[in-house]
Order: sequence, then C-alpha cells, then structure tokens
Amino acid sequence: MINNKKIINWLNNKDEVDSEEVSKIFVSEIKSDKLIKEKDFLLDDLDNIKKIVKVFSKKPWVAQSEICKQLKINKERLIKINAIISQSEMMQNLILKKGIANKYWNSIIPFASLTDKTLKNEYSFPRRIALFPGLSCMFYCGFCGRNQTAKYPLNILDDSLKMYKKLFDESPEHTAYSISGGLEPLTNFKLGEIIKYANESGKRMPVITNGYSLTPNYLNNNPGLLDADSIRISLYGVDTDSYEFITRVKKAYKQVKNNTINFLKVRNEKKKDLKFGFNFIVIPENLNQLIELPKLISEINSEVHNGIGVNFLTLRDDYQSVTNHSEKRDVERKYRLEKSMNFKEREKLKENILKFEENKKKLCPDLYVDYGYSLESLFKGHQDSGLIKIKGNKMRKFGFTQISLAIDLFGDVFLFREAGFLNREGNKKMIIGRISKDVSLEEIIKKYLQKNIPLDLEEDDSRFMDSFDHVITSLVNQAEEDKKFGIPFDLGPIKSRKENIKMMLGNNWYSETT
Repeated sequence: MINNKKIINWLNNKDEVDSEEVSKIFVSEIKSDKLIKEKDFLLDDLDNIKKIVKVFSKKPWVAQSEICKQLKINKERLIKINAIISQSEMMQNLILKKGIANKYWNSIIPFASLTDKTLKNEYSFPRRIALFPGLSCMFYCGFCGRNQTAKYPLNILDDSLKMYKKLFDESPEHTAYSISGGLEPLTNFKLGEIIKYANESGKRMPVITNGYSLTPNYLNNNPGLLDADSIRISLYGVDTDSYEFITRVKKAYKQVKNNTINFLKVRNEKKKDLKFGFNFIVIPENLNQLIELPKLISEINSEVHNGIGVNFLTLRDDYQSVTNHSEKRDVERKYRLEKSMNFKEREKLKENILKFEENKKKLCPDLYVDYGYSLESLFKGHQDSGLIKIKGNKMRKFGFTQISLAIDLFGDVFLFREAGFLNREGNKKMIIGRISKDVSLEEIIKKYLQKNIPLDLEEDDSRFMDSFDHVITSLVNQAEEDKKFGIPFDLGPIKSRKENIKMMLGNNWYSETT
C-alpha cells in the first residue's frame, strides 16, 4: 500500500489530488490496525490525520501549537490523533520515507530521543563527534569560513594522535565519528594512524578531503587511510578554470583528478569495500557545472581498469557560513563569495537537476546520488526556499553537547562545527574546553554544563553552524516549544522520536541507511 502511486502523489502535492481514494486507504489502515474505536472515529479526525501526515512529511520541525492553530482543535484532541498516527506503520513510512523532507528525517531520528536531556542540560556522551585533524589548507574557497592565514604547529601531531586514541578508547559504542575540516585532513601525515586506530576500536570513519594531497606517496605513507569507511572528495569545478576560480590554485583540477584515478586503482586492488565519492556544493556561480558532473565522473571511471570507479555523489546547498553574512566578519581571506541563490536561480537549478539526471543515466548509471536536505525536493520536482536556517539569536545557548560536538587538532571542543576553524574570528566563545591525553571529553563537558553559563549570542553567530547544526537546532527548539505547549515528543505523531536509536556511522553518503 505504501507504494501506491496515488497516495504518494497526494502526499507530495500541495493540492488535495485523489483525496477520496486516499481517504479510503487511511480509513482501511485505521480499521485494520484497530487504531481507534469506530464509534469514536469522526470525519473531522480523518481530515486532520491526513493533514498532519502531509505537514510532517514536508516540515519535520513544525510545532504542535501550530498544528492546533491550523486545525482549530484543542490539545486533548490532537494528542488522540497523534496516537493514531504514531501507531500506524503506513503513516510513519509516509512521513519519514516518502515525503520531500525524508533527508531531514534521516538526520533527525537518531538524535530526537536526546532532546530532553539537552533541554535539561544533563550530561550524556555526544552521539556524534566531528574530528578536525588538519594542519593547514592549500585552497582559498570563497564560501569557506576558515581563517586563511592560520596553521597548526607541526610539533603537536604526536600528542594529538595520543589524544584522539584516548578519545576513541573512552567513547561508548554508539558514538559516531567523522573526519573533515576545519582545515584539510590530509595535511596531517599521521591521519592514517588515526583512522587505523579508530577502525580497530570499532569506529567506522568517513573522511572528507579536498583530495589535493591524496597522492601515491601519501597513500604509501598512510596505508591506514584505506581503513576508512568512505572517502569523499569535495569537488570545486569541472575543469581547470572553474577549479581555479573557487580554490585560487591553478593546478588543483588536474592534480585532484589524477589523484582520484590513482586512488581508485589502489582501492580496487587493496580495499574494494571502501566507498569513494565526490561532493559538489551548488552555488549561483556554478549552476551549469552540475550538468557536466556525469561527464567528469565518466572520464575518471574510464581510466580505472581494475574494477569499479566512483561510488557516489553528494549534491549540497551552500549553508552560508560566509556568504550572506557581514563583510566585516571573517576578513582573513583572499576573497569571498557574496551571492545567495534567488528564486529564479533555484528554478534554473531544478531544470539543471533534470538535465543532470539525464546525463547520469547515460554516462554513469550506477552512480548513487544523495541530494541532501533541500535539493531532494527539487529533484522530486518541487520548488523550495533552500536549507532550513536558524538565526544566531535562536541558537541553543548551551549548544547540544549530548548530540554533537567538534574537536580540532589542539583538542579544543567546539559547540558548533563551523566554529571549528583555527583562529576564526569570534569563535572563542564556542570553545568549551580542551581535551588531551590526560583530560577526557567527559570531564570537559560535565565541567561546562555545571558552570551553567549561557552563550551571549548575536544574530550573525549563525555563521558558526553547518547544515547539520541548523537541523539539530531546529529539532531541539521544536522539542522545547512542544514541551512548553504540553505535547512533548512522547505524545507527538512520530513514533521513532521516542525511541533510542543507535547509529554507528557519522556520515552515510552511499545508501539510504541512517
């Protein structure tokens, strides 16, 4: 029934298409599962159930107070309706898997059960930790928030390795890790040892890199890199000129492409299960490059003769850590991109996604494509307004240490991920302490929470959040509002928000599994 085309079309259409037939399906589901006694089943309830399912499939962060207001019902009635929806496997699947917000739900569900501890400022070891082990970066991207003059000292690498090993040893089984930046991870020539130890400790480690240093020599010196769960290279263009425009490095395109081909050959020879892919951030300046990506990937694959080529591609919106913020911020840089995508450009992007899909089917049909949070709706043919974004004054004043943190090469612990650039202007207040080979993360978090001193937030502090931080902030804000209203997540319409769901992987870019 869940694959019934009419009900899925109804779900994702702003109009009430096939409404009568959909109503019959809902009534059949409710009666078959004995979700409500027939004498209590009112026509108004059916309409309201359908509306709630539809709303949550599009807007996971909608508050219960807003639902009451929209439907003109009281809290007691909504709680009864929520019980029906949360007990229905069909309705849960419609909301979580078949709507245009399914990528948001994939991120929300593993963390929803931690929102109560977050609101109470109770200690819990973070469910997800981003590691930033890079020493420096050779690119100067205009949308990146890093201080482009800052570098870590080389002489800290041994202590940092011991620190990360201690962190893995102390981490609960359910904590998921990832390696990214911060600065470019492959500038750390002990990266292979970090990944190898994490793997031996039972931690699956996805790695994000710009690929510039992924040379044959680096691989020879860092065989532990092949112990990563996946490696994703951030693509900044489709040819020499487009790459240079973003990175300001002329030979970047050629080197990254050659490194990719060599790595895939080595991967196929030594570690076939390691997943490899690209990420491409779509901005107004590169809208048409999207169409050319399948050609580039096909060219790379054609040079790999000993097995498969690129496994996956992730397409992402710019979450505007730099763009759309004051020019007085983050001034330590060669240049900055200022433009954010307008409605007309998003219409163009929707057209280009269709062209991209046509080229993908012809040139690399086996490529798995992850459209991320907001581009998923464009892929499904719906116009949207881009990523959900929270203003700085709506950020959590204690972060959400129970859910997510970032840790750099010094061991500095950051509440929000985009704050984790070395010496980024204004980021000091986002640091809650420093772990080391002698000081544990648990000690740092408990001490921070016991101080009970909230952040002094400004509207522009939203630049310290990446897309995941925006989503989790929305989730915690929603939990707080629902709790105050008297319908907490336990009484809400989403069953899995009440469950303690374990996750073993910090980033899964190559399948629908969360």
